[in-house]
Amino acid sequence: MIISDEIYGIFEVDSVLEELILSDPIQRLKGIHQGGASYLVNEKWNVTRFDHSIGVMLLIRKLGGTVEEQLQGYCMMSPTQHFLM
Repeated sequence: MIISDEIYGIFEVDSVLEELILSDPIQRLKGIHQGGASYLVNEKWNVTRFDHSIGVMLLIRKLGGTVEEQLQGYCMMSPTQHFLM
């Protein structure tokens, strides 16, 4: 799976991360806005929990983190983490 992020660029993720990203609990994060209703004031603030979690995972990867560390960082930013551990 290839992920393109505005801040961190383009990355290819491992199959275990792809499986997690495509799972239903994680896909539901696309409907939760990181800044609450602030996106209604300014459309540029339309960042979801999904976007934020992907960014955390990519930052850990960019800093040299292992797949396990990327997975942990991704799940720590997710409100569904108790379903994944």
